[in-house]
Amino acid sequence: MDYRTEMIELVRKELNNPLVILGFVEETSLGLLTSSYIIESLNMHQIAQIRSRYIPPVTVFVGKKMRSPFRLYSNKEGNLLLVTCDVPVDPMGLHEVSSVLVDWLESKNAKEVVVVEGIPVKGYPEDRTVFVAAEENNIDKFLKKGLKSAESAIIGGLGGAVINVSIGKRLNPVSIMAPASVTLQDPAAVLSIINVLNDIYDLKVNVEILEESVNRLNEEIKKIMDQYTKMQLPKSSKDNEPPIYG
Repeated sequence: MDYRTEMIELVRKELNNPLVILGFVEETSLGLLTSSYIIESLNMHQIAQIRSRYIPPVTVFVGKKMRSPFRLYSNKEGNLLLVTCDVPVDPMGLHEVSSVLVDWLESKNAKEVVVVEGIPVKGYPEDRTVFVAAEENNIDKFLKKGLKSAESAIIGGLGGAVINVSIGKRLNPVSIMAPASVTLQDPAAVLSIINVLNDIYDLKVNVEILEESVNRLNEEIKKIMDQYTKMQLPKSSKDNEPPIYG
C-alpha cells in the first residue's frame, strides 16, 4: 500500500496567479471558520485534495458530498484559492504535508500565501486588533490598512509549517492574526479577519450574516450582564444601609 503524501487534482482548473488563503484547526477555530465562510460566500468549488498517512482518515460530509478533510477550493476566475483542513495533522508529518502543498502552489504560480491564525483568548475578547507577520518587503500594504505588526510570534501547527517551507520562495508568506475565543462562539473574530481581507485584497465577501451574528451575540452578552448587575443590586443596597443597634 502506498502511504506517500500526495496532491490529488480532482478537476482540471486553469489558475491565474492565485492569492492563497489558508485556514486550519489550530489552537482556535478561527482559521477554519474564516476559510469555510469565504468558500460558502463566494461559491467556491473544490479542485484538489491532499492525501497522507499524517492526515487522519476521516470523511467529511459537506455540500451534500463525501469529502477528504484536506481540501483546496478555487473561485470561478482561478485567481483565489482557499486551503482548509478539518482535522489536525500529525505533528510528525507537518513538514512533509506542507512541502507537498507549497511545491504544488509554487507550480501554479501562486502570488501570495496568507495564513489565518487565532490568538487564543479565554472568554469573549474585547480587543479586536488584527496583527500581521510578513517579510519587510511585503508588510507596508498591511500597515497602511491599520494592521499592527507583530513584534514577535511563534507560528506553530500546519500554518506555521506552510510559512516555514514558503520562506525564500516566490510565495510571499503572510500570517494574519486576531484574538479569538477558545471557549465561546466568536463570529466577531471571523468578521475582523474578513474585513481585513476584503480591504486589502478586494475579495468582496458579503459580511451581513456575520454582522447579524455579532449583533445578536452582543445583545445576549448585554442581557446577561444586565441580569448579573440586577442580581448584585439588592446585596449592594443592603450593604450600604446604616447599621441598626438595639
